[in-house]
Amino acid sequence: MKLSNNWRRWLFWLFSGLWAGQIIWLGWYFAPEARELAWRLAQQRTGAAIRQEDSFYRWLLALAAIIPPRDTYIFLDNYEAGKEIEARYHLTPRRHVLLSPEVSPAFLFYTLRQEKASFLIIREGDKPWESIDAVKESPAFRLLPVPGAGLIFRVDYKRLRGEFYD
Repeated sequence: MKLSNNWRRWLFWLFSGLWAGQIIWLGWYFAPEARELAWRLAQQRTGAAIRQEDSFYRWLLALAAIIPPRDTYIFLDNYEAGKEIEARYHLTPRRHVLLSPEVSPAFLFYTLRQEKASFLIIREGDKPWESIDAVKESPAFRLLPVPGAGLIFRVDYKRLRGEFYD
């Protein structure tokens, strides 16, 4: 009985020591972030830290600073992962028109002119974009140097002529 009691005590101290070692290791590993975490918890800004890590969110904030609130933009997206909904949410006061990346250049130009869109936003995806050559060659589009998860073009819709014939 004495032997089994010592064995249990030894096993208890072994697990307690491993647990304490794990706590010490985690404290050492997360020490650089502990000050920032404590500051965010004190100011009750915990959700902002998660959003700031997302490159798509930071790109949308840059777009929101560029696009005036009364303008219309065309968003080309392949309907994946709710990115279109997130873009619509963060660019809220602006008018939003969603098109697929497979749209023909004629229909894209027609939609840009009909909707009087001032910006064309293309989110990077795994599907090829059919109208890229026509947009790059047209004088009505100007690529804006905004690094991020896609391309943004300033559109002069008044320079787009013609109707949709495809």
